[in-house]
Amino acid sequence: MVEEKSIWYKSPALTTPLLVIFVLVMLNLSRYVLQKQNNTESNIFLVITVIQIVVLVLPCILYYLVKGRRLSSPLFISFIRPSHIIFIIFTLLLFISGTVLIKYIYYVGGGHITTLSGYFDSVTADKNDINILGVIISLIIVPAFCEEMFFRGVVLSEYRSMGSVNAVLISSLCFSMLHFSLQNFPIYFFAGIILGFVTVITRSIIASIIIHLASNALSIFGSDLFLRITIQKSGAFFVGFVIIIIFGLSLLFVISKLEQIYFTYSEKPPITTLPPRSFPNIPKVFMSPSFLALIAVFIIITVLT
Repeated sequence: MVEEKSIWYKSPALTTPLLVIFVLVMLNLSRYVLQKQNNTESNIFLVITVIQIVVLVLPCILYYLVKGRRLSSPLFISFIRPSHIIFIIFTLLLFISGTVLIKYIYYVGGGHITTLSGYFDSVTADKNDINILGVIISLIIVPAFCEEMFFRGVVLSEYRSMGSVNAVLISSLCFSMLHFSLQNFPIYFFAGIILGFVTVITRSIIASIIIHLASNALSIFGSDLFLRITIQKSGAFFVGFVIIIIFGLSLLFVISKLEQIYFTYSEKPPITTLPPRSFPNIPKVFMSPSFLALIAVFIIITVLT
């Protein structure tokens, strides 16, 4: 009985959403810190960098220690195989074209979607002399490393013991909640799916970090503005047609490379045992009390604050 209680206490379905709740609350509180720092002469980009490390990385370390230095699955910290490079390039193209397609649907439908840097827009809006190096470090590099370490390194790894599909979906949902936006939820969820997918296939968060870096750079340096101008000059139908073609071709290339990768895995498996099936674990993953509490916290923070 004692052994069962101990296992229940350390179940990822219970502990991981609590970790995400803690990060969501801390990240929301950090907004007030950023607003106060923005009114001073302090280096706002240094503050942003420190906050991201404290809010995202330190909880990973503490969680690792609380769990007795044992996660349900090993972290995906490994070098990229040379045979995966082309697959990652095609997945990056799929990621970019899919993201642009979602934004295109928003714009054509009269909606509005903010960039990935929108969380910090209000903080840096009053700065006349923006430090480009500070932007690159604090809004592109550090978020990519910290968020991938947290969501794909810890959250996805924890849920791998309940199936790869569940792990990708739950990490994507948690990643979407991090940005505190119901309106932008679809684009963040799509991003989380692609980042989780490439992590599971390559067995490395380095692949997701690379894609995340490219995504942040495109978002901050004007991909939205470029899309709007292109639609205005070339017409919505033509732009939509081109985006869909690129997305479709990218998807075909990814599937083709995926087939080659799994053919190689069948000859020389990268792991000794396969993760369990996802379907039987769906109730345990998505109906756990702590995950429902996570949804409630996200709604309260996003809607009521």
